[in-house]
Amino acid sequence: MQTKISYLIFVLLHFSLSYQALAKSLPENDFTQLAHIKTAIQPYVNDGFAGSIVVANEFGTIFSQSYGQAVPGVANFSTSTVVDIASVSKQFTAAAIMRLVEDGLMDTSDLMSQYIENVPEDKVDITIHHLLTHSAGFKRDAGRDEEAASRVSYEYKAMASKLAFGVGEQYHYSNIGYNLLAIIVEKVSKMRFEDYLFVHLFKPAGMFSTGYLRPDWSQYSVAEITEPYKGYKSQLELNQDLEDEAWNFVGSGGILSTADDMVKWHVALSTGKIISYVSQELMFSPHVKEYEEGYFYGYGWSIVPFKDRDTLVWHNGMSFFGKAEYWRIPEQKLMIFVASNRGEVEPWSVANALYQTLYQQK
Repeated sequence: MQTKISYLIFVLLHFSLSYQALAKSLPENDFTQLAHIKTAIQPYVNDGFAGSIVVANEFGTIFSQSYGQAVPGVANFSTSTVVDIASVSKQFTAAAIMRLVEDGLMDTSDLMSQYIENVPEDKVDITIHHLLTHSAGFKRDAGRDEEAASRVSYEYKAMASKLAFGVGEQYHYSNIGYNLLAIIVEKVSKMRFEDYLFVHLFKPAGMFSTGYLRPDWSQYSVAEITEPYKGYKSQLELNQDLEDEAWNFVGSGGILSTADDMVKWHVALSTGKIISYVSQELMFSPHVKEYEEGYFYGYGWSIVPFKDRDTLVWHNGMSFFGKAEYWRIPEQKLMIFVASNRGEVEPWSVANALYQTLYQQK
């Protein structure tokens, strides 16, 4: 399997910026395999896919293409276009927790009640591990994204909410858990959540086009939807409107990024630059069974341990402003990122086609 992956990585290098430096090492007939990559993507382009597609290894981008309009009638997509990554944001929240664990400031076995006040009886046994793995029993949401919620009011709503299941009984996907984790990051670090992400994750990775409000978004083209949702054309507009009262999604979603920055994040993970390999092993372990057979949840990632190929770790994101897919094969240090602002073609379909092509399983 290692040979198959390496073989197709060389094919993908035809599109990379480093192509000229590496082309001499490629057998001439390897380039005929380029047709497989084009074939994998073209049907979705024909069906109206609009967005960015990137494949990367531990050194950076090895394939990228962008299609369609990011801002209808104004700007086309590129790998520097700012997109809403929605629930893909959860991996950053999980990474922040693991950094605090590495720094000896907390542990995944800690009770939530060590950091959240006025925890009722039905929630006293919830641990950080439960929150990370969606096994705390919380229902999905405590409010709509566009509704203003301060940190204090959100804590109150979350604690007052009725659990969908008993603590630790089963997996139940919950944005509440990840919003609470972001609150815990603030309390432990004594920093604003976004500031902590920037200082400890984004800046060391060179990700200056990722965040909620901190980047100077005026420098970038921000993807918009054609028909505004509740008056908003982008997640950025919603973030700017709510400012510090966005706790219905801070921690679980709402982060803006670019394909280029998501490559940098992959490189940082692949090299152990920011999160240690020991912590990553915990993040990528199949802790809890998800709804579908063969799917598990780690810390901020869905885990698919195959018998005939290397483990896939991934997460998708979906909001009113777009969809995103972030897939990684840690053993091969490969990454696929697909993001779109339109619903005609699912980014999942594009990501899956690329993934299957990498393994020559189509």
